[in-house]
Amino acid sequence: MQSPRITLNGNTLLSADQVNFAEECFAVFYMLFFAGLFGFGSDLSTSPIIPESVLTLLRYSTYAVTLFLLFLRPSETMKTALSNKWALGLISIISISFLWSSDIQTTIDAIWKEILPMFCLSLYLASRFTLKQQFKLVVWALLIVFLFSVALAIGMPSIGRHTVEPFAGSWKGVFSQKNQFGAHSAMTLVSLYILANYAEKRQRWALIFLCACFAAVLVSSSITALVLSIIGLSLTIFYRRYAWLGKRSVLLGSLFILIATSFSYLLFSNWVDILASLDKDPTLSTRTLIWHLVITSKIPASPYLGYGRGIFWNSPSLTTGFERFAYDIPAHAHNGFLDLILDVGLIGFAFFCITWFTAYVRAAKLAYSHKEAAYLWPILFLSMLVLFNISESYLARLTSLYWVLFIAIAFSLSPKVLASKSKLSQ
Repeated sequence: MQSPRITLNGNTLLSADQVNFAEECFAVFYMLFFAGLFGFGSDLSTSPIIPESVLTLLRYSTYAVTLFLLFLRPSETMKTALSNKWALGLISIISISFLWSSDIQTTIDAIWKEILPMFCLSLYLASRFTLKQQFKLVVWALLIVFLFSVALAIGMPSIGRHTVEPFAGSWKGVFSQKNQFGAHSAMTLVSLYILANYAEKRQRWALIFLCACFAAVLVSSSITALVLSIIGLSLTIFYRRYAWLGKRSVLLGSLFILIATSFSYLLFSNWVDILASLDKDPTLSTRTLIWHLVITSKIPASPYLGYGRGIFWNSPSLTTGFERFAYDIPAHAHNGFLDLILDVGLIGFAFFCITWFTAYVRAAKLAYSHKEAAYLWPILFLSMLVLFNISESYLARLTSLYWVLFIAIAFSLSPKVLASKSKLSQ
């Protein structure tokens, strides 16, 4: 989709190409915000280096610009928003969760500051850019965050590495925890691999950054990052070879591989805990204990609609019981799916599952019928999203680039949106 040129009194101020470039830069910049680039310096016990007032100004100014750009194209915006009713329903349920929240103001703040800005960016990406354009922008955003993280870890280790136990010395880059850096590194590695091997014109420069990315994963002391990277590359190779499968086998085969790799990830990323705990109940660093209490006690107390966005882990009355096996109350469930259920219940989770599965089926068909790298990206991202959220919480908790990309891909894969973008690109 091309942007119109900007004129004043018949004089061209900005050509269509310049407007396109400006919008691409803005999209990347806003993705950097949700990826956590501007929150660098935070740790388990410290706050970001950039003052909160600056981050607030950045949040609302980019939010306003996104709304303005959406209103500039009302027809495309509405068509995209209405093209996937399951995704829109998911956002709607989260957005009205203040109605049953025990702390209405906290939930409204979380919706206003987190959910709605993420949704606006997702809608803007899906309505404004084709999948090819989105993939290019995502690669740049991922690469910028990764390179900045490496620079911090090497040049300013007091900021880019953990300084307190139990992770002292481990790389975390711009993130607050090493596993977040690991997940981001794995996603960057996969996207660069796609670009270097499956783009129409293979981008050999991507191989240099790919090697640097893998080296950083090795020295980051994050087993999670290493396992995610290997599984991500394996999935990429498998999905790329759809020609080996019959059309009827594509979906079943890809789903089987995804389930198998999810189990493998859970096993191998926690092999130290498992081997050390063969003579007793392995807890995967108390994760299984957290999951058990959440599933057997906390979810049944409010099963259908949950507790409201951002309420559960901030409420002392709701988090009783975790102190039996943890020194501190966990910040989250270490599982994105459980955290989503705590927020919006089984009803909201059902909307998520339908949205994800529908997008996955469409992504599989797209990857089978096209050879371009950009059309391989959606199914890989959706697969990695499942892996990321098995032992960490990277869905709709706080602000998350993964949630932004998930909603954007769900809308972008809608048949009406794909058809519309195809006509415009011809």
